[in-house]
Amino acid sequence: MLLEIRKFFFALSFLTRLPVPVNLEYDEQLPSASTAYYPLVGAVIGLFLFLVDRLATMVLPVAVVNALILTVLVYLSGGLHLDGFMDTIDGIFSGRDKERILEIMHDSRVGAFGVIALVLLLLLKFNLLLELKGVFRAPVLILMPAISRWMVLFAAYRYPIAGSSKLAKTFTLFLGVKEVFQGLGWLIALFFFLHYLFQFPYLIGIITFLLSWIMTIIIARTVVNKIGGLTGDVYGAINEIIEVVTLLIFLIIRL
Repeated sequence: MLLEIRKFFFALSFLTRLPVPVNLEYDEQLPSASTAYYPLVGAVIGLFLFLVDRLATMVLPVAVVNALILTVLVYLSGGLHLDGFMDTIDGIFSGRDKERILEIMHDSRVGAFGVIALVLLLLLKFNLLLELKGVFRAPVLILMPAISRWMVLFAAYRYPIAGSSKLAKTFTLFLGVKEVFQGLGWLIALFFFLHYLFQFPYLIGIITFLLSWIMTIIIARTVVNKIGGLTGDVYGAINEIIEVVTLLIFLIIRL
């Protein structure tokens, strides 16, 4: 039990800015083992989004509420995934060879492609949140970051890493199918919880998950074909893109 708690809090400390109430003794297996709790950490983030939405809606206009939700989402993750998203876009769309793409992705400076992509990403998220209305708004806010973080776990397990990515190596060194299915178990438990609490249809959750999974495979294969593997930046990009895809799929299904 204590080991599982350590895994959860390590994942929480890595993926969010939330304080961790225990001292974590690091070992080389902990980063990989903690990935099993990525969807649960995503659900915690989603719970914060839900609470902000419920409280802010009482006193603020809808556009301001959605801007606050987006701000909280960025703050809680510390901009970790957005940084990876920008670096990935800069590299992949540079039109250079594999070695130069990796150099661009590892460069701390942000290029024009990355800035443009960031603006478009945030604009798209904001407008999708504006359209997210009705009784299923709450469960989707909770589910969105959970699904996206399981997709990161899946991509880390399923696809090779680019040779120069030290961060990716740290988190995939001992990553196995056990973590993938344990993470999926948390996601399934979340589906049951949302169905019980909000009457959120299982079918909508399953369709959203499957289409997000397909998109993750497309993204990962595209990157692997270009640079031979994934990096920590690409994991961040997958997370950001799948958050958008999750919102988009739900809105399409609802229509």
